[in-house]
Amino acid sequence: MLLERERFPRFHIGESLLPCSVAPLRELGVLDAVEAAGFPHKYAAEFVVGDGSLSRRYPFADSLLGGSPYAFEVDRDRFDAILLDNAARAGADVRQACEVRDFTVGDDGVEVVAGNATLRASVLVDATGQRSMLAGRFKLRRMDPELRNFAVFSHYGGASRGSGDSAGDITIVLVRDGWWWVIPLAGDRTSVGLVAPAKALRGSKPDAAYFERGLAESPYLAARFDAARRLAPIRTASDYSYSASQLAGDRWLLVGDAAAFIDPVFSSGVQLALGGAFQAAAAIDAALTRRRFSRAAFARYERWLRRTERAYRDFVRSFYRPETAELLIHPTDKLKLRQAVTSLLSGHGADAFAVNWRIRLFSVFARLNRDLKLTPRLAERRSGARELRDR
Repeated sequence: MLLERERFPRFHIGESLLPCSVAPLRELGVLDAVEAAGFPHKYAAEFVVGDGSLSRRYPFADSLLGGSPYAFEVDRDRFDAILLDNAARAGADVRQACEVRDFTVGDDGVEVVAGNATLRASVLVDATGQRSMLAGRFKLRRMDPELRNFAVFSHYGGASRGSGDSAGDITIVLVRDGWWWVIPLAGDRTSVGLVAPAKALRGSKPDAAYFERGLAESPYLAARFDAARRLAPIRTASDYSYSASQLAGDRWLLVGDAAAFIDPVFSSGVQLALGGAFQAAAAIDAALTRRRFSRAAFARYERWLRRTERAYRDFVRSFYRPETAELLIHPTDKLKLRQAVTSLLSGHGADAFAVNWRIRLFSVFARLNRDLKLTPRLAERRSGARELRDR
C-alpha cells in the first residue's frame, strides 16, 4: 500500500537523472513511457567557469563501467506520475491525497493512521522525502556542517542551449561563491538554479532580485538567458545536506530523501532514491519470506546506502574546494582518472573498486593542487573561498 500526501501530478525539483537510472526504469517497465514523454536525452555533464572562458565536457559514454550513454532531463511532475501510475498497474494499492497522521512500530507489526483509517502492515517504508517523518520522530536527522547551503531556482523559456548530442547536457557553472545548474527541459524550457554556502548571502535575501542579479553577473549565464523569460516563481531551499544516523530499524526503512539528501551538484538524488528503492524492495521481500523483521534483516540495504551516500558526499564536499574545481576543469587521462570521474557522474561505480581507487587518487591530486599548482588557477573561485573561510 502506498499512501501519498499529495495528488499527482505536482511540482518537484530534481530534474536531472543519471545514466544509471535507465536500467531500473527498464526493469520497472516504464522506460518506453519515459521515452514517449519527450524528455531531452542527457549525454554529458559540462563544467563551465562563470565568464565562459573555460569549460570541460564529461560524456557519459566514457564511463569505465559502460552502461547507458545517456540519461533524461525530466519534468518531475510528469516523470513521478508515470512511476506512480505504474505502481498502481503493478498491483500496489495507491491512495493519493492521503496524509499519514501518526504511526506506531511494535513487535508484531506497524500501525499507520491515514485519513480516517487505521492500517496495519509488517513493514513501514518512509519515503516522505525531506519531510522524513520517521527520522523526525526518532530524532535521527544529522545536518552536514560542511554543506550548509541554500538553493534558489526557477524555470525560464527561450534560453539558448547546445545542438545535437549536447542539447540536453546539464551545465554546472562555477561562480565565485558556489555554482549554478542549467538543465534543458522539454518544450524550450530551462531549469536554472544557484547553490551556495549560506554565508555567501552576506545578509541578502534569496529573492527574485538576488536571483536575477546573479544571472546577470555571470557573462556565460547572461548570454544564455539574454532572450529568456521567467515562467515560474522563484523558489528556495536551505540547509540542503543531511543524513539519518540510522537508515533502518525493526520493521522500518528510510528510502530516498527521507534517508539522506546530498547537495545536488552531481544529480545523485534520484539515483540514490531509485537504487535504494530496489535494494530496499529486495530486503523487504527476503524479510517477508523469512518472517524476520529486525534491523539485522535490513543490514545489507543499510550498508549499501551508507557506502553509496558516503562516496557522493565526500566528492561533493571536495567540489567546493577550489583545487578540486580546477582539476575538474583540467582533468587528466593518466590512470583513467577522468574516466573514473565520468563513472561517478554517471551514477556507476560508487561501490566498484576500479572506480573507487581512482577517485581517491583524484582527491589526492586535488589536495596537492592546493599548493603545488598542478593546474591553472581559478582566481575568482579561490578568492571567494578565502572570503567565506574568513567570515
